[in-house]
Amino acid sequence: MTKNKQVDAEALIKEAENAEHKEAYKPLERNKAFRIGVVARADATNHPSFFIEIIISLAPDICEVDLPHLEKTLECLKALHARRYSLTYQDDNCISCETEVSAHKIAEEYAAAKALMQTL
Repeated sequence: MTKNKQVDAEALIKEAENAEHKEAYKPLERNKAFRIGVVARADATNHPSFFIEIIISLAPDICEVDLPHLEKTLECLKALHARRYSLTYQDDNCISCETEVSAHKIAEEYAAAKALMQTL
């Protein structure tokens, strides 16, 4: 993905308003260890919400347990928890990390999340 990926919050919320489940997702960064995206959710009160979502794979190489990767992952999860991300196990050996952000803070939080995830 591009270094300075821009998110058009207005276009994303319009997409969410037109979606069946009132939600839209834009991927921002991806590799075998993690992916980062922004989620927009529309509601009937016209107060849209935005979230940075990070999905972290506990085992990007399925063939064996990678203890150094797990240690780095734990450090990232602790840092995300300190930044007030919710952490949830997923069925596919991943952890979903999510935090709500205002429209004008999307780029700032994405940059912080990307910098943190680059350590994996």
